[in-house]
Amino acid sequence: MLIIRDVTEADREQAVAMMKEFYKSPACLHEVPEEHFHRTITEAAGPNPAVRLMMLEEQEGDEAPRTVGYAHFVVSWNNEAGGQQIWFDEMVFNENARGKGYGTQVFAWMEKEYPDVKRIRMEVTRENIRAIALYERLGYKHLDYYQMCQDFD
Repeated sequence: MLIIRDVTEADREQAVAMMKEFYKSPACLHEVPEEHFHRTITEAAGPNPAVRLMMLEEQEGDEAPRTVGYAHFVVSWNNEAGGQQIWFDEMVFNENARGKGYGTQVFAWMEKEYPDVKRIRMEVTRENIRAIALYERLGYKHLDYYQMCQDFD
């Protein structure tokens, strides 16, 4: 069984370790400074309702739940979609938790948690074939925008 719960300060060390691994994977184009992970956890574990960092735990029978991944997203308003948008930023599962349908369960949970959402949007590297296959299977389509950004310190 998959348990989806909000991150707490007690999860910081484990969450940072998973984030480091995620940013070394083909799902990402570059590494990110560790201080960014700490900022995200602080925001998500604090009073900011727009920032969500979910700990993904697997529980079998009477065993204690064990963390198998995390998901990070931000809730905002999108004029183009005409309402609330979820920017789905990251999701990763440990190798032994992959292929169990947990990714599908995370998306079903989001849709239930945010019944009025008008769009769920994400970015994915072309090399992340498993994620693309999941998203397509769930009905997500390619959005033909060219992305640009500018980072500020």
